[in-house]
Amino acid sequence: MDKPLISEILAAANKLGSKEKRIKYLQEHDCTALKDILRIALDDAILLSLPEGEPPFKKADTEGKLLELRFEYPKFRNFVQAASPNLNQFKRETVFIDLLEAIHPEDAVLFCNAKDKKLKYKYITKTLVKAAFPNLITK
Repeated sequence: MDKPLISEILAAANKLGSKEKRIKYLQEHDCTALKDILRIALDDAILLSLPEGEPPFKKADTEGKLLELRFEYPKFRNFVQAASPNLNQFKRETVFIDLLEAIHPEDAVLFCNAKDKKLKYKYITKTLVKAAFPNLITK
């Protein structure tokens, strides 16, 4: 059985009828990439060193072999200035665009929205995420 995309997990959790169901669903689909995306989007202590907005990139063809965002989370550190201070800004943005072009388009848009702290899910809130993953968000 294929695992759902991170964007699919968040969309499905958002549609559930109660806070308790959303928390349980997120916990059932717990993975490092999901938690990293939630931290990037909702934790004010996490600031990415990338320009705001969606960069120009070629959305991946969903018929081909795509990288899964859930396995690409080690690259996320390249986008945090404090975690990779020696990476020049051009290289940082190139790595980001390369990642966006290699993953499913829905996850690419999700990552761009998370980077800008603008998740498009009404019920996926900082309060909900703190309840699902108590030590995840610090600020």
